[in-house]
Amino acid sequence: MPDALKRTIKRMAGMLLATASSAAVGGEAWYVPGWLRSGTPEGGAWRSFTCLMKAEQTRFWAWDGDHRWSTSTANADAAAQKLADEIAALPPERRAELTLVGHSLGARILARALARIGARGMKVRQGILLAPAVRNDDPELQGLGTGSERPVILVTNPKDVVLKYVYAVAGGEGGRAHGTDGPPAPRANVRTDPVPADITETTAVDGAWGRAEAVKRISNHHAAFYFAELGRILRGKPSKRPQMRVPQDKVNLELKVMDAGIWWDVLDETRGWKLEQHVLTGHCRILNPEKRRVAWGGEREMRRAFATVRAQFPGEPDAR
Repeated sequence: MPDALKRTIKRMAGMLLATASSAAVGGEAWYVPGWLRSGTPEGGAWRSFTCLMKAEQTRFWAWDGDHRWSTSTANADAAAQKLADEIAALPPERRAELTLVGHSLGARILARALARIGARGMKVRQGILLAPAVRNDDPELQGLGTGSERPVILVTNPKDVVLKYVYAVAGGEGGRAHGTDGPPAPRANVRTDPVPADITETTAVDGAWGRAEAVKRISNHHAAFYFAELGRILRGKPSKRPQMRVPQDKVNLELKVMDAGIWWDVLDETRGWKLEQHVLTGHCRILNPEKRRVAWGGEREMRRAFATVRAQFPGEPDAR
């Protein structure tokens, strides 16, 4: 076979493969990286993105986030407007084929941008948020789903160490993260998918630290874990055993309790989960079936949180 004919066949096969790949997820996909990963497309997160999306065109949407936390969050909020303006300037047919994925502070940028283009009556094909580092009750996120034609996918981890402890305590925003709790109430055109409890055990991560399970559990904010679950979601096979999402009031360490019921009254219970109130202080806590405290705080907040727990067991009798 002549070399020229071989090259032509190879080129046509490549075109057919590219067309088939892009047809699965749309024509164009942009990735907005997180803190300290904002400058260049390096590392496993970018590889995971390009392999998973299989878009005809991919883009690493760089922003200025390689600074201390307070500077980077301010830069992220400025970048959100830049991203929104850039999306709005695209031709409508290009916006209709655009999928946007963001992780951590990158998901914060993307969440604000989606809300802002939605307020202008514009939509992209789909927005995907992985562990967004933004307050779960941020008022701007009420319009998150308006900027996406398909439901926004919000992948969370109730046990994300960085978001649950570092962000909540030292983040300077005084609230729970969207990437751990998800929205405090259902939002239109937004689906929330918590990762399974064994995500660090079932996901391979590049580098020496990825071989130590204890280190992986501490570093479970890494984008690789969220991309692993996103891959299952996009294939239509999300994890069958996602983690229970329990909205938080106070920063909580999941400690096993020793009290035998002397100092605590049971206000509500379902499937081994208990809402208890201290007889002296009046504060409440939620215990899981393993008798670990998964949340604590004021009675009103914990009653609301326990209603969320109960809602995840359809068919249960009404609360007390």
